[in-house]
Amino acid sequence: MPQYQRPTVLLVDDDAATNYYNQRLLQRMQVSQEVLVASNADDALAVLNARCAHPETAECPTLILLDFNLPLRNGFEFLHAFTRLHPALPQAFVVVLLSALPLAPDLVEAQHLPVTAMLTKPLTAEAVNSLLHNYFAVAIP
Repeated sequence: MPQYQRPTVLLVDDDAATNYYNQRLLQRMQVSQEVLVASNADDALAVLNARCAHPETAECPTLILLDFNLPLRNGFEFLHAFTRLHPALPQAFVVVLLSALPLAPDLVEAQHLPVTAMLTKPLTAEAVNSLLHNYFAVAIP
């Protein structure tokens, strides 16, 4: 395994099976030393609030895989809440919006949110490798 700065990953999805699959995929690929899981936007906000008090620490996730269709708050509402609470932090994250259906890029741009990429579920090894290569300058064989 080559040495590189592995991102701490936060998975945010209300579907336990999807979280399990994505967590296993990331672990199998050795993408991160730690994969955090939240089942809704409020839990994800709590994780980020607790772990990102000092964003320069390795405890703060740098890759967020965010389901668009969440209960209580959708992915956009989560990002709006997070950017209001921590206006400087979102630039330190790679936020990937996941959806079962393709989302129009102009919909995301109109929201003025820090979404780095959008992917259609299910998450694949190829998509993860592309994210790592494009945003973390690493590749996993």
